[in-house]
Amino acid sequence: MAEKDQRLTASELAQLWNAYMNNKMYKCVLQYFYEKADKGDIKEFIETAIEMCDEIIFDITTIYNKNNHPLPKAFSEEEDVNVTAPKLYSDVFILAYMHDMTRYGMIGYGTALAIAIHEDVDQIFSKALKKCSQLYRNAIKLQQDKGVFHPSPSIPIPEKIEIAEKNSYLSGFIGEQRALSVIEIMNVYNDMQRNALGKALFLGLCQTVSSDDIKKFLRKGLDLFDENVQEFANALIKDSISVSPTWDSEVLNSTTPPFSEKLMLYQVVMFIATLSGYYGTALGTTTRRDLTVMYAKIMTETLDLGNQSASLLIKYGWLEQAPQSVNHRNISKKKRK
Repeated sequence: MAEKDQRLTASELAQLWNAYMNNKMYKCVLQYFYEKADKGDIKEFIETAIEMCDEIIFDITTIYNKNNHPLPKAFSEEEDVNVTAPKLYSDVFILAYMHDMTRYGMIGYGTALAIAIHEDVDQIFSKALKKCSQLYRNAIKLQQDKGVFHPSPSIPIPEKIEIAEKNSYLSGFIGEQRALSVIEIMNVYNDMQRNALGKALFLGLCQTVSSDDIKKFLRKGLDLFDENVQEFANALIKDSISVSPTWDSEVLNSTTPPFSEKLMLYQVVMFIATLSGYYGTALGTTTRRDLTVMYAKIMTETLDLGNQSASLLIKYGWLEQAPQSVNHRNISKKKRK
């Protein structure tokens, strides 16, 4: 019988690399939040999240060492975070940020678990998914206890199931226009919420960054998020659906950078990549043409912003590449020379 292939698959390496980079980055962010948060339940919640990051980083490091895989440079507490910087974001923003972070984490770990082949990889992501899910529940409870939780709106329960019979179900520009479906409400409301969160995040980073080109880029992102918030809000208001609150007022007046510019840009890249994934899901599940056009436009502009952030990372020598396959053509060319 053929010997069992023990090598990690490319899919497993991709998920391990993403999880390592993200947890190293989030640990730096969380350490700053921990130092600045008010004492009590929020501080304890952040401490639990930091412990989870440490555990995932340790587990992935163990697998990397076992497979003689080089460790990504990623981020360090000595170089990329300044916990002595004044408070930049309120506790309300910190909770909203961590609520969104845990939502993304559950999606990421669920995806990683679905492609895991090796038992040790499966165990890492099974444990991470379970702990991230608990963090998510705790984030909601903390927000509810403090009266700052804003779930998506409710609608009346339908009296019966209906089948679409007219092409007007797909319309949205002219003529008869149907009401938003619960799937469309979910996407539009949550994407408005994420853009409002992104705007507040960028607002704080913009007032602390020193490099002119990065500041210019962040301002462009601010304008895009502001425009998106208005578009999503208008789509909801037309159907008398409640809109998401914003967090602009939760950004404080500090101008001292809590993070390195490298870490700032990586946060931006991660946030934009996450948004793009959500937009893709919305495009695939929306049937009203006006919403399809709106999402296509927003997604194009967001991807362009992502390309600009990647260009800045390359410019400053901060873009760490994920593992790549062997380029056999280049090898053969070198041999011929």
